[in-house]
Amino acid sequence: MTKVEHLYVHVPFCAAKCNYCAFYSEAGSAEQMGAYVDGALAELSRYELQPRTIFFGGGTPSLLPATLMRRLLEKIPAGDVEEWTIECNPATVSTEKAKLFREFGVNRISMGVQALDDAMLEVLGRVHSEDSAVRSYEKLRAAGFENINLDLMFGLPGQTMAHWQETLRRAIALQPEHLSTYCLILEEDTEFWRLFQSGRIKPDAEQELAMYEAGIEMLSAAGYRQYEISNFAKPGRECAHNIAYWEGKDYLGIGPSACSTIGDRRWQNSAELTGWKPGRAEVISQELRASERAAFGMRMNAGVPGELVRGRWDQEIAELLSAELVQWRGDRLQPTRRGILFADEVAAEFL
Repeated sequence: MTKVEHLYVHVPFCAAKCNYCAFYSEAGSAEQMGAYVDGALAELSRYELQPRTIFFGGGTPSLLPATLMRRLLEKIPAGDVEEWTIECNPATVSTEKAKLFREFGVNRISMGVQALDDAMLEVLGRVHSEDSAVRSYEKLRAAGFENINLDLMFGLPGQTMAHWQETLRRAIALQPEHLSTYCLILEEDTEFWRLFQSGRIKPDAEQELAMYEAGIEMLSAAGYRQYEISNFAKPGRECAHNIAYWEGKDYLGIGPSACSTIGDRRWQNSAELTGWKPGRAEVISQELRASERAAFGMRMNAGVPGELVRGRWDQEIAELLSAELVQWRGDRLQPTRRGILFADEVAAEFL
């Protein structure tokens, strides 16, 4: 039996496939959803779980019918859980499900709003409107949720700076505790990738950078502290589960296509709705774990402890210091503001 403190559960169902999404998901019938829950419960039973953080992602976890969600939640040992997040699509938030989540101890909701602009939502292929997103947010508040994240995207086809700034203003007006802002990434096997390949959409790196900087400025002015490249939180509302990933902690993934890293082993489950199996485990050396810890840690404003990087990457650090991409603050190596803007280049020095 394996003890883990960070648990991820992948719920692979979506009402529709968004134009940008490359995660494994299916439409799923009621029968398939029931079989998925059976499989997830069987997989959960193989581990001794003492999670401090839990994250239900997808797909769209809130798409599961309440009866099936209850079956799944009942088997999650939540006695010591400090943070339990469930991702929701605004179109699938109901008062019944919000109350169900609260009943079992879920204390954080991450809602995939992506835009507060109906024109941009149509571009993305989302199945909700701006109005339904706001109403779903209000349902979650009414159910007692005091920790809500909203996901937003920029760099979208046809999106102007004015579109982006207005979405930010509307999101800030709702006063969520956390906001995640992501630049569109063109992933293979998505509708946006096909449009890009055909020349119908063209990324604009200069505008994307300007939008990113505008987001930092607006959210900072509204009281949100940037603690990671894409993540902003009110004080004390940083996502503990994601920080565990970036700090290289062990985590267990349950469900089709979910990844796990425990000790010196890493594996990914097969991507199938029923009968999924763990893939062959990769053995991870201490050097690789340190390298990944440094690279992911430099995504965070807090950076990494000096003991992790000194003696391993002295030359690379000297070059990053010279380029004013990192700085020493006490005994921690941290990205500068410029380093946050060029985080991929900084991370690459440690990989």
